[in-house]
Amino acid sequence: MAKTGILFVAHGSRSPENNQAMKNFVKEIASEVPCYKQKLAFLEGNEKTIADGVCDLKEAGVKRIFVAPLLLFTGVHVDQDIPRAIDAIKQNETELTFQILPPLAEANDGLLSILESRIPQANSKERMVVFLVVHGSLKYPAIVQRMHEITEKLIQQTKKQVEFGFLHDEETYLEKLVQMDFSKIDRLVICPFFLMESSFLVGKIRREVPKVLDTQSVNYEITKSLALDSRIAKGISSEIRKEIENELFG
Repeated sequence: MAKTGILFVAHGSRSPENNQAMKNFVKEIASEVPCYKQKLAFLEGNEKTIADGVCDLKEAGVKRIFVAPLLLFTGVHVDQDIPRAIDAIKQNETELTFQILPPLAEANDGLLSILESRIPQANSKERMVVFLVVHGSLKYPAIVQRMHEITEKLIQQTKKQVEFGFLHDEETYLEKLVQMDFSKIDRLVICPFFLMESSFLVGKIRREVPKVLDTQSVNYEITKSLALDSRIAKGISSEIRKEIENELFG
């Protein structure tokens, strides 16, 4: 049986601190599946590339590689960048086989409990709206569909009104926010649906929202992002084990 390895692929950052945080996060995941060779690669920055990670796994004797994107949705990185990098490697490494796993928010509903825990308690009479800010766009209908599924499940679990908007789109999340009827909202809770709290985009949201909503008559707050919650690591390791077992043992 071919030796199996796991290549985690993260976005990468210009911040060494952010990259180190992702390395620590992957160590947490790896501790849950210690029986496989594992490496971390980055799509951007000066860290190890996908090609570097594959090379390291090959040198460790790995023949079958499961590629696990540490990204939330099938955007351009999962849809184009990762497959292109793998295809380029396969031209010279014909003895290696690859399987790209689904991104985090599409694999299962494991992130719902984290999102739910970010929503503050409210009394039954308080009209609360939860607004998820997502890095995506209408160019990827699968992301839109998945976000509708996530918001519907959050509505069922929290009994709150839940909506979402994209950071970049024909109608941005900020435009959707200002179109709300704040006379019908007692409390607006904005949740950055991002993997890392220290990411540039989460900081951008925290800067942009006050510029728009401080001029409105609305009680609002911005919650913490997913923030590399330990529950994500456990969910990823569980999904990886399931995928590998399905592939190896049917």
